[in-house]
Amino acid sequence: MTAAPSEMGALAAEAIRDVLRRATSGSPIATYAEGASPMSWAVLASGGWDLLGHPDNGASVRDLAEVARAWGYGCVPLPLIPSLVAKRHSAAAAAHDGPVTLALPLSGTTRAYVPFGQVPGIRLVTGLGTGPDRLTDVPAGDVDDLALTMRGVESDAGTALTDPVAREVAILLAAEATGGAERLLSDSNAFVAERKQFGKPVGAFQAVKHHLADAVIAAELAETAVIWAAERPAEGFRGALFAIDRGIDIAELAIQVHGGLGFTWEMGLHFPLRQMMMARELVSALEDRHG
Repeated sequence: MTAAPSEMGALAAEAIRDVLRRATSGSPIATYAEGASPMSWAVLASGGWDLLGHPDNGASVRDLAEVARAWGYGCVPLPLIPSLVAKRHSAAAAAHDGPVTLALPLSGTTRAYVPFGQVPGIRLVTGLGTGPDRLTDVPAGDVDDLALTMRGVESDAGTALTDPVAREVAILLAAEATGGAERLLSDSNAFVAERKQFGKPVGAFQAVKHHLADAVIAAELAETAVIWAAERPAEGFRGALFAIDRGIDIAELAIQVHGGLGFTWEMGLHFPLRQMMMARELVSALEDRHG
């Protein structure tokens, strides 16, 4: 098993981090999570990011996971990851200049979840590796009130997936979640270094140090699980779920080290957490159907 991505994957991940840095200027997630995206889809399309996974570009799942992790750090409400997968496996999607999404199964219901189904002009792919390869409008449905940055819709639509494609979707959702968790860990370290209590930084207290140490361990475990899942497709769902669960652990620890502020809407810690929770639900449903 190769732990590192290819040179192309590493360079692409670093480049997407730079795109995010320039677009968000390091602003807190809460400043853009509910409003207009800090970057336009045109920026991603002009850079060819939505076609990075196309077979002609030679990117492996491991490479795409590295990019998804870098993208997840920004928690930007744009459908890069669904578009990457769609344009990797659908000729109709690859020929479309705009954003594309999928309709993924939900457990306990015949309905599906369409990530970013609320984005104006987005198209839905009907089949990836199986079924009809065409694009349609996203059907009307119930707007998701949980994962706010995923701008999702629950509807009666459906995207036919092969088992390998379903595993890729799970792995990239998990990789994106680990990126969001790393963002929360970074923000928490910055917060405890600046916030003071009893005349010294909160990060100097032993209990806070222990929480952050646990979060660092969880981040390393999550990253390792994503790599393992990408390199061993048979373990894709298992590795993806483990990684997402560790990301949720980090989010919970981040809320704790922020104290009472961690529960406030303005801090925005809940935005990545909500996205991780939806990712876990989607991956669990994919495993039930394709595992």
